[in-house]
Amino acid sequence: MRGGRMVTAERDAPTDPIPLLLLVATLDRGGAEKILTRLALGLPREKYAVQVAALQGRSGAIAADLARAGIPVHDLGMRGKAVLRGVVRLVRLLRRVRVLFSFMFHATLLGRLVGAGLRVPIRICSERSMEGDGLGRRLLNRWTVPLATHVVAVSERVAAYVSREFRIPPGRLTTIVNGVDLTHFRPSLRTRYPQAPVIGCTARLHAENDHVTLLHGFARLADRWPNAQLLLVGRGQEEHHLRALAEALGVRGRIRFAGEQADVAPWLAQMEVYVQPSLTAGISNSILEAMACGLPVVATAVGGTVEVVAEGETGLLVPPGDPVALAEALESLLVDPARVEAFGRAGRARAEAHFGEALMLQRVEALLDQLIRRELHLIFKPASGWVAG
Repeated sequence: MRGGRMVTAERDAPTDPIPLLLLVATLDRGGAEKILTRLALGLPREKYAVQVAALQGRSGAIAADLARAGIPVHDLGMRGKAVLRGVVRLVRLLRRVRVLFSFMFHATLLGRLVGAGLRVPIRICSERSMEGDGLGRRLLNRWTVPLATHVVAVSERVAAYVSREFRIPPGRLTTIVNGVDLTHFRPSLRTRYPQAPVIGCTARLHAENDHVTLLHGFARLADRWPNAQLLLVGRGQEEHHLRALAEALGVRGRIRFAGEQADVAPWLAQMEVYVQPSLTAGISNSILEAMACGLPVVATAVGGTVEVVAEGETGLLVPPGDPVALAEALESLLVDPARVEAFGRAGRARAEAHFGEALMLQRVEALLDQLIRRELHLIFKPASGWVAG
């Protein structure tokens, strides 16, 4: 035993799980939160004692899922005047942590500062976007990214962007794409339309997902496809505006606002074509889930989407903010059911080959193993205060 930690004579590695904290801004059902949840549930318990902390976890739609699985969840309560109190709570957590993995801008910024101040040996941050950040955020990222010991990018395009923008050396940057649960998200039997096709989207109703362009594009299909329907799964600050816009475009009766859903798989099963009109994307969990469900995808050619959707094979890519191009791409699929099915089959095969959750977990675990081997002298430093159990 060394400093309260059991070690092997052969490799100087612990027999007790290494304390690891996953830090995120909120516990809502967003893309980053979804991947964090899969990591928390999927990393091996015998190697890592995983905990989750959220800057604002009160609304925690996924907190109950984690708690049921025995994952400790901490709401740091950083609301209003309680920010300082939340920082104190984070300090207490990080004093006993050897690996910090942060997600989303504010959590990453705070994690870098506090984690570096406490000398947490391994400090990983996840970079998930490339367009849309204002000058202030870019500068804060550039100033604080040296405080992280490693950066994980969710796509090659994001990796190239953060390497250039934040001057991250190759040895501190790894690309690990998101993974989807291929057992839960899988093709289902669908009644071939062609009379009443359902076009669907499961992205949150936020401005960066540009449902405005989607509604304008869908309205252009109205005359030629009077029975087509648009299914929107998600909630967000744009919902009121989108409902008003649908009314103004004369298509309100053909659009279903399904709200936030804990499980989108049954809703994907109702769709014939998946559409994603986002203005920016690191990598889209929604597109991965749609492909895993055997849906053809029409999406904007932004960020990591061009690495996910194989143009002319699993879907069609269009310029962002272009309702005409979006409508034309959708109609080219609606008139060709055989192409819809072929794209869907190819999408499922591509998801199985490149975007499975098991593959993502393997890559994250391999990275953690590599970083821990590199930092063993810090992981087991007596001053760290880590006592097993």
